[in-house]
Amino acid sequence: MDFMDRVKAFAANVPQKLDSIKTEEATKHFLIMPFIQQILGYDAFNPNEVMPEYDANVGASTKYKLDYAIFQDGHPVILIECKCYGNDFDKDREWSQLFSYFMATDARIGVLTDGVIYKLYADLEKPNKMDKTPFLELNLLNLNEFVIKELSKLTKSTFDTEQAITFASELKYVGGIKTLLKQQLEFPSDDFVRYFFKELCPENNFIGQLKEDFLGYTLKAIEEFIREEIENLLDEAVRPKSKPEPEIEITESEEISDNLEFTEDEREGYYILRAILSSIVSPSRITHRDTASYCNILLDDNGRKQIVRLHCNNPNNKRLEIYSMDNNGNKVSEKTSIDDLNEIYQYADQFKAIVSAYEEKAMVK
Repeated sequence: MDFMDRVKAFAANVPQKLDSIKTEEATKHFLIMPFIQQILGYDAFNPNEVMPEYDANVGASTKYKLDYAIFQDGHPVILIECKCYGNDFDKDREWSQLFSYFMATDARIGVLTDGVIYKLYADLEKPNKMDKTPFLELNLLNLNEFVIKELSKLTKSTFDTEQAITFASELKYVGGIKTLLKQQLEFPSDDFVRYFFKELCPENNFIGQLKEDFLGYTLKAIEEFIREEIENLLDEAVRPKSKPEPEIEITESEEISDNLEFTEDEREGYYILRAILSSIVSPSRITHRDTASYCNILLDDNGRKQIVRLHCNNPNNKRLEIYSMDNNGNKVSEKTSIDDLNEIYQYADQFKAIVSAYEEKAMVK
């Protein structure tokens, strides 16, 4: 049984125990000690690995002792402070107790738990001072596979202090950045909007109607950016990469056998694009990917190098979605209606411009 399955099996047996657990000692005996033994892999009955009631020598007082200290090579490496299941341990008092024990030892990982929720802390902000916020939180009644995977790095067979601190740093700060990004994407702050404003309108003041307008622009830009990125990913996932094309035109029979959704209009538009762009790149580099609603014409079969989208499935409403670069080097698109596919030639300069922009960008890299 791998670690993921072991945690899931352990968690499945937790709910049936909870009604009978009324004290902190019961919490430790029936929930936390089995967790240390079965999940983390330490021998809870070996004092060289797990020491209960560990005296962390907090000041002159010996009244309060840490519930468990997990040892490695004779030194405490993980400190565990336990609270009775069912009590609110989301208060500063419980955190402060663990914080004090943490300062009194060389351990760099601390755990605050009620047997169901496990909050894992480290000293990422200041050495030997436990952070206020956990870098990982496990809830046995609401499992998260990502959390389980990260928890595996604290097991006896894999634990290494320096590696644990490295992964704790990544978890805490990457997670924090993601949370902040989510907040800004939903409710952009003035500082967030001001950054884009100053980049795009350096000569203007971020006040009044212009400030209000720019909030709307920012929200719309975020929405369009996310949608375009998702569309690009779907474009790449919806079908396998096209096979490399030879330096000759693909025959109609070959095209049909590769993609049954490739319509006559899309095929004709594709060949027109190859003809237009043959003056600046090899025709074999102009490829297509078809979806149910449009056909993407790409450079080098790269979903990020879109030239145009052909919306030709409705013969009464043909449209081109033409890509270009704005003054800041960002990719934008504009839709235009056409009656006849030969009208594609009218936009030849725009198609050449976007391909040239992709080529120049590749040369810079």
